[in-house]
Amino acid sequence: MKKIAFMLGEVLLLLGLFMAVAFVHNTVIVPDSGAYGNYLMDNLPVWISIMFAITAAIILIVFQIKKRIVGERYVSVWKMSKFAKVSRVDAAMLTLIGIFAALLFMSVIRISSVADALPDFDDYLNLFMKSDSFVMVIVGVCIIGPLFEEVLFRGVLFNLMRRAVPFGVALLLQAIIYGYAQPNPSIQVTAFFLALMYGILYTKLQSVWATIWTAFVINTILFCSQKFGLLELFSTFTDSVLFLMAVLCLFVTVVLVVSVWKGHEKVGHLKMIGGLLLWPLIFVVTYFPFLNVWNNKIMSISSISGWLGNNNVIGFVIFDLATFAIFFYAMKAIHKKNLIVVSNFSRIDRKVMVMISILGVGMGVWVQAFFKIPYFHDTFPQFEQLFEYLTTASIPIFILFLFIHSAYKEIFFRALVYNVLRSVQPISVSILVTGIIYGGLFFLWDIPMTIYALAGALIFGLMFEWFKTIWAPIVNELFLFGTYFVMRKLDMPYSSGMVWLMAISSVLVVSMMVILYRMRESAPVDSSAPDRAGQAPHPINVDPSKRKAIAK
Repeated sequence: MKKIAFMLGEVLLLLGLFMAVAFVHNTVIVPDSGAYGNYLMDNLPVWISIMFAITAAIILIVFQIKKRIVGERYVSVWKMSKFAKVSRVDAAMLTLIGIFAALLFMSVIRISSVADALPDFDDYLNLFMKSDSFVMVIVGVCIIGPLFEEVLFRGVLFNLMRRAVPFGVALLLQAIIYGYAQPNPSIQVTAFFLALMYGILYTKLQSVWATIWTAFVINTILFCSQKFGLLELFSTFTDSVLFLMAVLCLFVTVVLVVSVWKGHEKVGHLKMIGGLLLWPLIFVVTYFPFLNVWNNKIMSISSISGWLGNNNVIGFVIFDLATFAIFFYAMKAIHKKNLIVVSNFSRIDRKVMVMISILGVGMGVWVQAFFKIPYFHDTFPQFEQLFEYLTTASIPIFILFLFIHSAYKEIFFRALVYNVLRSVQPISVSILVTGIIYGGLFFLWDIPMTIYALAGALIFGLMFEWFKTIWAPIVNELFLFGTYFVMRKLDMPYSSGMVWLMAISSVLVVSMMVILYRMRESAPVDSSAPDRAGQAPHPINVDPSKRKAIAK
């Protein structure tokens, strides 16, 4: 109890000094100080910098007085805060944490229900951007602000609490205090969650530089986004897009924070995030320019526009081949690996291939029958548009599209995205995130279509996981889309027979999944197949006669 009493006394004293300086400076000195007050009113970053400097000076004086009282037991602010060096790997992880945490809050705060509940987020940003120069904003709010706050709240107050109460209690208390010290409800909520994260990072890395840097990254992104219009762009996104962006950003942020806390696989997690940024980025920077050229240039050529209109999918074939070439050379340049080898086109057992083919047919029949039901057909017209677009082609062109697009999608989403995730994440997380990325890139995170993408990611991912070859999901996709084409050409009207067809296909899909799950153990595995990172297996697990070849 004595420890807790002393801790409460010191915490209340320091917080009291902080609040007293703010009160006196902001309500007594500034309003009646003429030119000084007018200048600060027009330059809020300078205002808070001066207020923080005064508070810091007073706190240092208090610590000098404390030194005289406690003698040898005295610990300086510098030692208490632990200004230790942060490793390059940790600095990289903290940078990514800051980036994705900022994007998380930018996404969440633009969701309509959140924006209605916390309308003053923009007011806060605009208030502290009030300055003669944006450089002052960066210096005052993004550098001086984090430096003072992290030393006070994490370096001093959090450490004082940890000496007297359990870690979890101290973590929660410092987050509550930090949130309470913020100027409005939106920032108080945001600051509370940030303080929890900062407390974890600070505790593990034992350096206040860790949280100062993370806070700098977050603040810089938020204020630059407001300055240059990125936050305004977020306002144009639908709630579903914002929600799924927030989910992805939360996933990355939590993964990195947990990795820092556990202290292992940091490099693996950095590689995972790098891959998740690299491969979708290549897709985005090639797809949208290609789409623009295709729609506005190629499709306007009168001599071929009619044929192209009757063979929509030819555009996918051209794009897939071009993007695959970019993926191939990017893999070669960055990872020094062959994309075909990384994708693992190892042999698939014939019985397995037959079962996967039947599964694909069952999936195709079920999907097409499901969207014949009037309610779903009318409520989700985007699926009708999708299926119409994908199956508008002559048979030779569709077969060309079917093979090239199926191979391309599986290499992209299984060999690249899924493998990157699976290198450090469990199957369930890898499949879920792959599906969300698929929904974002192909369907702009339309919720119903993203659910469709997640269902596909689940089955294709399990085929890839169970049988360790890219042929498994490719075969599945070939028969799935082939069935789409056949069902669309048959153009069967909705009837009771369609309901029976959906029921039979449901049983077929479930049965095939059970059979394939049981067959996965007996499926032959190519011993020379690459692992998740595209590397050859460890020599100890390979036949001695093959070790020399693998080493080469």
